[in-house]
Amino acid sequence: MFIGHIGLGLAAKRMAPRVSLGVLLLSCQALDILCGTFVLIGLEKMRLHPGDMAMSSLEFVSFPWSHGLVMALVWSVIGYAAAQSLFRSRRTSLVIAALIFSHWVLDFISHRPDLPILGGGSFKLGLGLWNSVAGTLIVEVGLLAIGVILYTRTTTRSDRQGLFALSSLVIFFTALFFLNHFGPQPPVDMSPRKLVLPIFAYVLLLPWGIWIDRHRVLRSKYMERGIRY
Repeated sequence: MFIGHIGLGLAAKRMAPRVSLGVLLLSCQALDILCGTFVLIGLEKMRLHPGDMAMSSLEFVSFPWSHGLVMALVWSVIGYAAAQSLFRSRRTSLVIAALIFSHWVLDFISHRPDLPILGGGSFKLGLGLWNSVAGTLIVEVGLLAIGVILYTRTTTRSDRQGLFALSSLVIFFTALFFLNHFGPQPPVDMSPRKLVLPIFAYVLLLPWGIWIDRHRVLRSKYMERGIRY
């Protein structure tokens, strides 16, 4: 899953209006950022395998520390604790923890059975949505569209930047999604470390989301909950 994660982050603004959109978006992609980091240090492994799935040429050889079911729950608990110390709100902390774990859920829907329950040798899970081009596009674009609709119904732009910042985010990551799946594929012999570098584009979600929120305001029925950046 790719832009579907971003859709959930946008939609979550309605549930946690006190939190910057940047934090919500980053929470959705936390497991992938961890995965990229773990591949760089040699703790996890992936490689190119053209034709592995209809919508993915990446073979996730081993990634139990970032995408194992048990570890995804652990990272969610850590996210809850961090959010609780920062926001002092159980509701907000639960939303952030749920967003972190939602990444595993959407990947479970997308991946072939390569998501381990615990260690690399444990039973692996995955429903294989990526084997269907049409199904992947419907789910990914649908989730993003729902997220944009819910976010714009929760906030309204305070100036022109409020529209431009949000539109540019959606266009940029949608373009990356289509380029990743339908554009030229990198060389098969590309090193895993170079292969995961694009993952760190997700770090941009934090400042980008903050920028968007600073040029939008909550609609009246959400104002009473306040907002914190």
